[in-house]
Amino acid sequence: MKYIILLLFIATSLMGAPKEKQLVTPDAALVLLETIKDKAIVLGSGDKEIHSFIDPLCRMSQRYLTLLYKRNKELFSDYTIYLYLHEIKSKKSKKHILNIMDAESEERMLRAIMLGKEEFVLMDIEDEQTQKSFDEIADVAKKIGVFKRPYIMINGKAK
Repeated sequence: MKYIILLLFIATSLMGAPKEKQLVTPDAALVLLETIKDKAIVLGSGDKEIHSFIDPLCRMSQRYLTLLYKRNKELFSDYTIYLYLHEIKSKKSKKHILNIMDAESEERMLRAIMLGKEEFVLMDIEDEQTQKSFDEIADVAKKIGVFKRPYIMINGKAK
């Protein structure tokens, strides 16, 4: 009997918990995303756009990236995927993100850090432009209401 009561308590508390949601309309989100498109790592060249906020140390983001590369033949011809590096504060990944953003080949460093495809050395990045890009992505993410990673948007709407 006490298990039934416990299950009912958990179920009702979950139902009453507010769900996170996007803070802006899809059209407003698309306008905001346009301001940071040039700071994204771009995969594919298809007509349809997918915008994703990821954290390099987040396991779900790593699984998402693995899936993208596993299905790249189908995805990359139909879609252009914009990857925005955005830190989950608890992961303390800012140094990793700055290293990816400052790398000669962002995608190569992204794969090295997120998928363990090759060795890498983290440096202390002092570049003002890289820091500015990091901050601009964080600002747009805050305005949109990004609350998880990966945070995937299609047509300005979170999925």
